[in-house]
Amino acid sequence: MFDLLIRNGRIIDGTGSPAYHGDIGIRDGKIAAIRRKLNEDAMKILNVEGLTVTPGFIDSHSHGDLVMESMPHSRHKLEQGVTTEIGGMCGFSAAPISTAHFDAGCKAMTNLLPNGVCTDLAHHQNFQDYMQHIKTLALGPNMALFVGHNTIRIAVMGYDDREPTSDELEQMKDHVAQAMEAGALGISLGLFYAPGVYSKLDELIELCQVAHSYGGAMTLHMRNEGAMLVESVEEVLKIVRATGIKTVISHHKVSGKPEKVWGLPQKTLAMIDAINDEGYDVFIDQYPYTASSTVLNVYLPKSIHALGFTEILRRLGDPGERRKIRDMMMSGEAPDEFFQGIMISSSRTYPQYNAVMLNDAAETENMDPCDFFFDILLQDEMGTGSISWRIGEEDVQRIMQNPRTMIGSDGLMYPDCPGCHPRAFGTFPRVLGHYVREMKVLTLEEAIRKMTGMPSMLYELDGKGLLRVGMDADITVFNQETIIDRADFKHSFSRAEGLHYVLVGGEVVVEDAVFTGITNGKVLAAR
Repeated sequence: MFDLLIRNGRIIDGTGSPAYHGDIGIRDGKIAAIRRKLNEDAMKILNVEGLTVTPGFIDSHSHGDLVMESMPHSRHKLEQGVTTEIGGMCGFSAAPISTAHFDAGCKAMTNLLPNGVCTDLAHHQNFQDYMQHIKTLALGPNMALFVGHNTIRIAVMGYDDREPTSDELEQMKDHVAQAMEAGALGISLGLFYAPGVYSKLDELIELCQVAHSYGGAMTLHMRNEGAMLVESVEEVLKIVRATGIKTVISHHKVSGKPEKVWGLPQKTLAMIDAINDEGYDVFIDQYPYTASSTVLNVYLPKSIHALGFTEILRRLGDPGERRKIRDMMMSGEAPDEFFQGIMISSSRTYPQYNAVMLNDAAETENMDPCDFFFDILLQDEMGTGSISWRIGEEDVQRIMQNPRTMIGSDGLMYPDCPGCHPRAFGTFPRVLGHYVREMKVLTLEEAIRKMTGMPSMLYELDGKGLLRVGMDADITVFNQETIIDRADFKHSFSRAEGLHYVLVGGEVVVEDAVFTGITNGKVLAAR
């Protein structure tokens, strides 16, 4: 007898192969049988005639690890079909946070996540203890983790804008090795953010060599996703050639003025294809939107971040220091042009301006946009979220069609979050509804491969990503004729439509698109 029997489904197995019809029998959390017709009895039967059955989606670029302690269920991911998240991205992970630089480590997290993650120092001082701690949580999706280079650098050096000493570099390498031994998938770099932005190539190569020696991968938010996109990819490829490390370029895109930068991915994709032809492994992940999102303080000059949050806030409150920062930012550009296309996504002290363009909010306040920018950062203690419309639709589609592109939400929300990018709720249904069904940018089978089989293969997630006998019963069931995202930039928390069931480890965790309250996720350790 099966524990659960899925009958009459249109099965897409995650390999990219054509769909076929059949039944799936589940026993003890595993797929026990797949046949055209299964006649065995079952404790529970789901008749899914007319629906599509796929492996559970793998969010290949998640920041869900930052909210595991406050939101372990991650219902917003389950309710879009995600059964596994890959966290620790963009150079930031929840461990290690050192006693020497505890305040800086915690502030780095609260910069990304106002509710913070530093609830108990004992769980965050090293990656091994952190991994053991999160195994005690009632997780919704499964979670696999990278260790963040920025987090390690802060633990050793704080926010110093300098090269590490030989001793400091050895300490960082030890942190990478400890994380790898504890089950990290690899190291993530965040070269757009402080203090990663201060790192030189030699430092990055040394640390990636450690991760590679354990069979780990490297993911990275590149230094520049605008006018210097090509040069940023060139830096990535130097690391790859120097170390041989398996690599994922995070949320690949180009952002900026159409006439200056749109179209550059044609060149970067060719560069990526060429290095793969040389025998290396470089992949991409992508979210399916023409708007990006990050913390608003990234628009401050990079050198300012080395001062530390307390000093930055002091300077933002000093009129003379503001003028100096303004001059560094503007470089002769008018403030309304500098902030063109930038929306406030989440502000605790100015909630009336969530989902409002920064220039419009400044006009309502009868303020210069730069002064309003300084005020909101000061009042929110640097924790303001932002969204930017600077990405071309043709580039989104071109990147999506590359055979090495996976799908990742890059979404971040937290308890009492006043607003966020809709990708946190709608990424996977948007690909299936908008880009597959409506735009026909991908076939359904190829889209599912990008969401399941490919990330499972890349990150070596045993038992995940394919519908095969013996694999874990992580399964998503949806209606391909109706699935669509409903979250938008003003209603970012809206649940998707067309999703029927989600199973994690054979348990139904989503039914009729709503989280059932069952948490069956596990921490997935590498090796």
